[in-house]
Amino acid sequence: MSLHGYQKGAITGDYVRGGLGFAITAFPVAFAPMIGTFQIIFVLIALVFAGFVGKTWLRGQTKFEVDNDGIRALGPLGKDIRWPDLGVMDLRYYSTQKEKDEGWMHLVLKDQKGAKITIESTLDGFEAVLEHAASAASKNSLGLTQTTTDNLVAAGINTGLAARDL
Repeated sequence: MSLHGYQKGAITGDYVRGGLGFAITAFPVAFAPMIGTFQIIFVLIALVFAGFVGKTWLRGQTKFEVDNDGIRALGPLGKDIRWPDLGVMDLRYYSTQKEKDEGWMHLVLKDQKGAKITIESTLDGFEAVLEHAASAASKNSLGLTQTTTDNLVAAGINTGLAARDL
């Protein structure tokens, strides 16, 4: 069994971006006289940033326990997926630069009952989690998208899984 979490340094940037976005959009609503439509737009944008900060907080509070039986998200919105019940594995890469040298991966795991766990590559031990998930996908003979199989190869994980036809 291994326990994984997001380091404070990995999510600090998200707190800063979300907090600044909230402050920049909430400040005019609170202190500047506005016409109703613009005020509503700024409130909605401020709520989006507040939601992002909330999601970042949840990510920081969640730990992931991984073993040969499954993966458990331990935290405010805890979930559990047993590896034999894994029904969907989706691995996406999001680039922050045009050359695609910098970026992060986003792993989505779903079981057959609808439970869903999402993990970003900034998680400590992400590679170990990815190996467990890929192994379970192989054992369960999951059909994976071409994007997922390409990203597994890019991450250095070779499971012999073939992409399903879409």
